[in-house]
Amino acid sequence: MTASNSFPRVGWLRAIAATVLPPAVTAVGAVALIGAWSAELPDPVAVHFGPGGAADGFGSPGAARWSPLIGLPFALGLCLLLLLLTRRDLRSARVGAAVGSGTGAFVAALPVALLAPQRGLSDAAEASLSGWWMVLPAAAGLAAAAIGYAASPTPGPATAQRPPSEDAPRIALADGEKVAWSGSAAMPPWLAAVVGVVPVAVVLGLVAFGSSSIVLVLVVAAVSAALMALVLAPVRVTVDATGLSARTPITGRPTRIPLDEIAEADVAAVGILNRFGGFGYRVGPDGTGLIVRPGPALRITRGDGSRFTVTVDGAEQAAAVLNALAAKGRARR
Repeated sequence: MTASNSFPRVGWLRAIAATVLPPAVTAVGAVALIGAWSAELPDPVAVHFGPGGAADGFGSPGAARWSPLIGLPFALGLCLLLLLLTRRDLRSARVGAAVGSGTGAFVAALPVALLAPQRGLSDAAEASLSGWWMVLPAAAGLAAAAIGYAASPTPGPATAQRPPSEDAPRIALADGEKVAWSGSAAMPPWLAAVVGVVPVAVVLGLVAFGSSSIVLVLVVAAVSAALMALVLAPVRVTVDATGLSARTPITGRPTRIPLDEIAEADVAAVGILNRFGGFGYRVGPDGTGLIVRPGPALRITRGDGSRFTVTVDGAEQAAAVLNALAAKGRARR
């Protein structure tokens, strides 16, 4: 089996550049735009709005103009944290670049959304922020995340050269015999109930703090419910002669690992406080993973040493079938 510390790593400079450049461009554009608005903005400007959209915090126009630059340390900090956490694993770094770029660009574009409603006002206290203004920084964040991901190095071939180790679980396969396996996993009801109260808590919190915007409350509730639904969505795993396929609404498209890239499959234990830092599509010291519940998980080691983990009921059977298929396929070479 390929050693777990031999996976391909991304260079520090390349990873930082892919993560920081998109929010840097966003920040420069935001600073320039706010500067062009300087004659139209009140002094002081509103820099914070309450749940109902009313201005309740104020600052100088000069500080507000340069505030988009705060997005850069956000992006850099997340990038360094994820690089250290994942030991610069190449596949994990792409996810880290997307998260860092998206967060940094959102923070950089946020001042534009806060200041735009104040143009032409003589008193910032008259400003009111609609929840729809948040579409602007959200769009900037999504675009930066896509660019950061695309700008990261693409993993090369991960073809496994040797069959799985002798002590790896496997089933007996006769010549000409075909086998396939499928299974699924979902978050247990008690944990789903705990996570599912988050949208309700968000709505009740907005109402408790006196939000006067029913539209904002409904939007927040809908977005929160959609995010929770993605986290709670089950994952279905299929194993056959082509390799592994893991499907879940979280990723939008199946995660596929060809059989010739599978060096070995085994079972890993995943806890509530796990090495992936939560549930959903995650990155961590063990590579990337689709984690939807605590318990046994199928762990795949590719030929280049990188790992992919997916929680699924019957992980032991899945690992045994994959190892048998991989060994049979490599014996024909």
